[in-house]
Amino acid sequence: MDLGFLKIKIDIQAEHDEYRKKYEYKRKELKREEIKSIFDGFKDFFKADGHFKFKENEHSVTAEYKEHGIKLDMDIYNNIDNPDFSITGTIKTYEKDVYEFVAEGVCNKDMALPAPDMDTQEKLIGDTKHYKDFLEGSMKYCFEYRITGRDGTYLNMQEVMQAL
Repeated sequence: MDLGFLKIKIDIQAEHDEYRKKYEYKRKELKREEIKSIFDGFKDFFKADGHFKFKENEHSVTAEYKEHGIKLDMDIYNNIDNPDFSITGTIKTYEKDVYEFVAEGVCNKDMALPAPDMDTQEKLIGDTKHYKDFLEGSMKYCFEYRITGRDGTYLNMQEVMQAL
């Protein structure tokens, strides 16, 4: 066993683990901010009218008018803990129609697919580079919204509400 080679492998793994932990934290923070933006956009859509009241809890907000409500519902913890950059939720109208929407994180950089014959160390180095790019800001994600079963993408929650 070559101790120098072993130390290099351990260094690569340790650096990977360190950056992955920071990456996961920042990814979750980004998703938390977008979830807050979704709730705020939903409320702003109805606030413009001035006649709606809001009922809120941790996972949903309901805009009510004359005892009829439109409800935005999201499983916040599952959305944040998912390893990807997508956020899902539903909007239930006062007519009991339910629309599912997805806010999908879109990266400003194309990521190369790993070679099929890549060994573990090369994969760790590639992943670490990806994490560093994200943490240093050279790789950014912005969210696009889609309504499940419909064509088109939207920039924010208010556009989704107008599309409904």
